[in-house]
Amino acid sequence: MSAVAHARPAARGAFLRLVATTAALLGSLGGCADPKPSASVTTEQGMASEAPATPVSADCGKRGQPDCPLQSWMKANLQAYLKANDTARLADALDTLAQHEPTGFSGWSDSARRAAKATRAGDVAQVRVECKRCHDELRPRFRAELRATRLF
Repeated sequence: MSAVAHARPAARGAFLRLVATTAALLGSLGGCADPKPSASVTTEQGMASEAPATPVSADCGKRGQPDCPLQSWMKANLQAYLKANDTARLADALDTLAQHEPTGFSGWSDSARRAAKATRAGDVAQVRVECKRCHDELRPRFRAELRATRLF
């Protein structure tokens, strides 16, 4: 079998994964503009059931491009729940985030768990401190290495 014949099934599989990921991402954007989460927003439970580590366009998250997978999830869940002061759902979403620490990103889970604990204690200021700490320490590397990867 020629190299071209071997490449076609691989390319087709990559294309189908891209189409599925794009469809899932577009579906999750429907409720993003609503500051109060609704059933149409893809929740942390819904995202967790999807195939892990599915790549999307490397241009995601840039001006004029769709949000990257984690960025979209954080907006639809963490930001929305924080804005709506829905502490129960925010704590659960932070627990979900803690369960999906990428390999080599130590401190991710610990920070998310501390934020969840602070949420349950009603300490929104501490939640913001933990979010900022994680973003300051891990976001630049995450963007460089895993930005377009679906973690869960």
